Amino acid sequence: MRRLLELEAEVNQLKAQAATATTAAVAAPAPAPAPPPPVEEPPQVNEVAPRLKLNVFGDVGYEWYNHVPDTFDFGSLDLFMSARLSQKVSVLGEALFVAQSDNSVGVDVERLLLIYRQSDYFHASVGRYHTWVGYYNTAFNKGEFLETAADRPFIYAFDDQGGVLPMQDIGVNLTGKIPSGKLGLNYVVEAGNGRAWGVNLEPTQNYQDANTSKSINGGLFARPDKLPGLQVGFSVLHDNVTVPGPSVSETIATVHAVFINGNYEILNEGVIVRHAESGGPVFNTGAFYSQLSRRFREFRPYFRYQYFNAPSDDPVYVYASANEYAPLIDSGFVGRLNGPSAGVRWDFTEHPAVKFQYDRYSLRGQATENGLTIQFAFTF
Repeated sequence: MRRLLELEAEVNQLKAQAATATTAAVAAPAPAPAPPPPVEEPPQVNEVAPRLKLNVFGDVGYEWYNHVPDTFDFGSLDLFMSARLSQKVSVLGEALFVAQSDNSVGVDVERLLLIYRQSDYFHASVGRYHTWVGYYNTAFNKGEFLETAADRPFIYAFDDQGGVLPMQDIGVNLTGKIPSGKLGLNYVVEAGNGRAWGVNLEPTQNYQDANTSKSINGGLFARPDKLPGLQVGFSVLHDNVTVPGPSVSETIATVHAVFINGNYEILNEGVIVRHAESGGPVFNTGAFYSQLSRRFREFRPYFRYQYFNAPSDDPVYVYASANEYAPLIDSGFVGRLNGPSAGVRWDFTEHPAVKFQYDRYSLRGQATENGLTIQFAFTF
């Protein structure tokens, strides 16, 4: 009996110890949860205000040509701004700081547009715009980072820097798709002040048109679904140009066929410019360029050949202002220019690129020009 009582006492003691341990376990605090994984920050947006986005482009470099001193040069600083004012209304602005021939830095409002998008079939904009004369002028704007080559083809040099085509205008622009199934047709219609010609004149008539005639431009282009990256099209522009002497009727016809995808860039454009004096002779100018490039990882070698041939007595081009291509062409040059350019673009990181380009040009009545350009282009 004593042994049974002792055993019963031991059992009761063990039960009491088990109960105490259980109570302690319940009362103990739960272990701290594992920290949550770090949350990745959203990608940065070039936004300086809730509605305003800003992109900046710039370029600097070095140039050597065989008849002028070699030089380091400041190319341009481009401030590209856009904002959505409502679901269908937006605004686009572009301010440019560019080096001048007298070594000063000038300020230019490159574009300023109020844009209304009704649908894919109708976009309307009013203001200062880049004209839809050919393909290059609207596909590659002022930021040199966007272009494969170190410069624009000669025929698409900006007219306020001595170019031969009207690259900018003030007026109204209408664009949109045309219901055409897999053909992918689009239209463009523009009406603006046109340009002024003369020594030391601003070509873009920002404030006052010199005559009552307006520049009218229209074009069509196709982007067929079966050939992604292909675009073919044409444009025709007409204006009456005011120059010293008789008025001149100007007609510019362009045609293009381009193909661009992740690796290849093939650009081909042709231009015919017709100038006719009132009751006088007619002057025809022909020009074209072809450019081919292929990407190999971060390197993109390219080759371009271009040709421009204007009559020496063309009544418009003889009043050309100081030319961007001063190392190649004397101020007011009118004649034939043709030759190849070859180079390579190296995108060594995401936002900057360096371009090495060699040019060789033949000019009517002048010595052949050889040049080397090294350009550092970037965006941020």
